[in-house]
Amino acid sequence: MESWLYSLLSSRQAALVSMITGALFFIVLLFLFFSKGSRDERGRKIIGKASIAALICFALFATLASHYMQYIAVESSSGAETLVLDAYLAVHAVQLVFNITAAVEIAGILILKHRE
Repeated sequence: MESWLYSLLSSRQAALVSMITGALFFIVLLFLFFSKGSRDERGRKIIGKASIAALICFALFATLASHYMQYIAVESSSGAETLVLDAYLAVHAVQLVFNITAAVEIAGILILKHRE
Protein backbone atom coordinates (compact mmCIF):
# COMPACT_ATOMS: atom_id res chain seq x y z
CA MET A 1 0.00 0.00 0.00
CA GLU A 2 2.84 2.36 0.80
CA SER A 3 4.42 2.01 -2.64
CA TRP A 4 1.01 2.51 -4.28
CA LEU A 5 0.40 5.69 -2.25
CA TYR A 6 3.89 7.00 -3.07
CA SER A 7 3.49 6.31 -6.79
CA LEU A 8 0.07 7.98 -6.79
CA LEU A 9 1.25 11.07 -4.94
CA SER A 10 4.37 11.46 -7.07
CA SER A 11 2.49 11.12 -10.36
CA ARG A 12 2.34 14.25 -12.51
CA GLN A 13 -1.04 13.32 -13.98
CA ALA A 14 -2.57 12.72 -10.55
CA ALA A 15 -1.24 16.10 -9.37
CA LEU A 16 -2.85 17.80 -12.39
CA VAL A 17 -6.20 16.11 -11.71
CA SER A 18 -5.94 17.12 -8.06
CA MET A 19 -5.26 20.75 -9.02
CA ILE A 20 -8.28 20.84 -11.34
CA THR A 21 -10.44 19.28 -8.62
CA GLY A 22 -9.17 21.86 -6.14
CA ALA A 23 -10.05 24.70 -8.50
CA LEU A 24 -13.57 23.31 -8.93
CA PHE A 25 -13.98 22.95 -5.15
CA PHE A 26 -12.82 26.55 -4.73
CA ILE A 27 -15.38 27.79 -7.26
CA VAL A 28 -18.14 25.85 -5.47
CA LEU A 29 -17.04 27.33 -2.13
CA LEU A 30 -17.12 30.85 -3.55
CA PHE A 31 -20.60 30.20 -4.90
CA LEU A 32 -21.78 28.90 -1.50
CA PHE A 33 -20.19 31.82 0.38
CA PHE A 34 -21.71 34.50 -1.84
CA SER A 35 -25.08 32.90 -2.51
CA LYS A 36 -28.24 34.66 -1.37
CA GLY A 37 -28.88 32.10 1.39
CA SER A 38 -25.61 32.80 3.19
CA ARG A 39 -26.17 36.54 3.59
CA ASP A 40 -28.49 36.30 6.59
CA GLU A 41 -27.67 35.29 10.16
CA ARG A 42 -28.63 31.65 9.59
CA GLY A 43 -26.34 31.38 6.56
CA ARG A 44 -23.38 32.88 8.40
CA LYS A 45 -23.96 30.49 11.31
CA ILE A 46 -23.93 27.52 8.91
CA ILE A 47 -20.72 28.71 7.22
CA GLY A 48 -19.11 29.26 10.62
CA LYS A 49 -19.89 25.74 11.82
CA ALA A 50 -18.68 24.21 8.55
CA SER A 51 -15.50 26.28 8.72
CA ILE A 52 -14.70 25.00 12.20
CA ALA A 53 -15.10 21.40 11.02
CA ALA A 54 -12.92 22.15 7.97
CA LEU A 55 -10.24 23.72 10.18
CA ILE A 56 -10.10 20.61 12.36
CA CYS A 57 -9.90 18.46 9.23
CA PHE A 58 -7.11 20.68 7.86
CA ALA A 59 -5.08 20.38 11.05
CA LEU A 60 -5.39 16.60 11.04
CA PHE A 61 -4.56 16.05 7.36
CA ALA A 62 -1.77 18.67 7.27
CA THR A 63 -0.10 16.90 10.19
CA LEU A 64 -0.46 13.49 8.53
CA ALA A 65 0.83 14.78 5.19
CA SER A 66 3.85 16.48 6.75
CA HIS A 67 4.79 13.35 8.70
CA TYR A 68 4.37 11.21 5.58
CA MET A 69 6.55 13.56 3.50
CA GLN A 70 9.21 13.54 6.22
CA TYR A 71 9.11 9.74 6.31
CA ILE A 72 9.47 9.54 2.51
CA ALA A 73 12.36 12.04 2.53
CA VAL A 74 14.24 10.09 5.20
CA GLU A 75 13.61 6.76 3.46
CA SER A 76 14.65 7.98 0.01
CA SER A 77 17.77 9.74 1.28
CA SER A 78 19.07 6.68 3.18
CA GLY A 79 21.92 8.15 5.18
CA ALA A 80 22.77 11.13 2.99
CA GLU A 81 23.28 14.50 4.64
CA THR A 82 20.68 16.22 2.45
CA LEU A 83 17.10 14.99 2.50
CA VAL A 84 15.52 14.59 -0.93
CA LEU A 85 11.80 14.92 -1.61
CA ASP A 86 10.02 14.52 -4.93
CA ALA A 87 8.50 17.87 -5.98
CA TYR A 88 5.31 16.28 -7.31
CA LEU A 89 4.86 14.45 -4.02
CA ALA A 90 5.07 17.70 -2.06
CA VAL A 91 2.78 19.62 -4.42
CA HIS A 92 0.23 16.83 -4.57
CA ALA A 93 0.22 16.34 -0.80
CA VAL A 94 -0.48 20.03 -0.18
CA GLN A 95 -3.15 20.06 -2.91
CA LEU A 96 -4.73 16.93 -1.45
CA VAL A 97 -4.93 18.56 1.98
CA PHE A 98 -6.66 21.57 0.39
CA ASN A 99 -9.06 19.34 -1.55
CA ILE A 100 -10.04 17.34 1.53
CA THR A 101 -10.53 20.52 3.56
CA ALA A 102 -12.65 22.14 0.84
CA ALA A 103 -14.72 18.96 0.44
CA VAL A 104 -15.40 18.86 4.19
CA GLU A 105 -16.44 22.52 4.15
CA ILE A 106 -18.75 22.03 1.15
CA ALA A 107 -20.30 18.91 2.69
CA GLY A 108 -20.71 20.70 6.01
CA ILE A 109 -22.47 23.66 4.43
CA LEU A 110 -24.81 21.45 2.41
CA ILE A 111 -25.64 19.17 5.35
CA LEU A 112 -26.22 22.05 7.76
CA LYS A 113 -28.42 23.91 5.24
CA HIS A 114 -30.74 20.93 5.14
CA ARG A 115 -30.66 20.35 8.92
CA GLU A 116 -31.22 23.91 10.12
